[in-house]
Amino acid sequence: MFNQYSYKLKFKFLIVFFIILSVAAYKRSFSNLILLYKENSTLREKKGVMKNQAPNVNALTVQVAGLDKLIGKEGVEKEKIQQEIIAFLVKNSSGVSINDLQPIHNFTYDDYQVYTYQIDLTGSYNELLDITYKFERQFEYSKIISLAFYTDKKNSKTEILHLKLIFQNYESNK
Repeated sequence: MFNQYSYKLKFKFLIVFFIILSVAAYKRSFSNLILLYKENSTLREKKGVMKNQAPNVNALTVQVAGLDKLIGKEGVEKEKIQQEIIAFLVKNSSGVSINDLQPIHNFTYDDYQVYTYQIDLTGSYNELLDITYKFERQFEYSKIISLAFYTDKKNSKTEILHLKLIFQNYESNK
């Protein structure tokens, strides 16, 4: 059947047939192999990046715990924090009384919220200083950002020593 064609024509036919088979082989198996090889190399790169990130995640966990200790716990309801402030005060002070308790102030910015708690205490200087120290060292729900001592004359005879404490908590909106 192929005897009637010349070698030159047979050679051209073989080249065309080889090109068609090459294209078919490429589409059926080589293209998938190349895609899988590229995906494998990108996955290996991601695996290397993730291996390098694992120590960073542990370091970030330690840093978040340190920040929680520094600025107060996150994820606690604001009313509960105010109740914890009062409970801590009642539990740890003997001669200190609450003169004024302001409502919770909330400040919202793009990606965080700031809750401010203000309490006015009365008592002796040593007792007020002692409770301030205990708040600073032992109270973990919120941290003191400001304190101010001042005196108030009552009936123009006796002076009462006051301590105004301001606590703040920071929470992420994300």
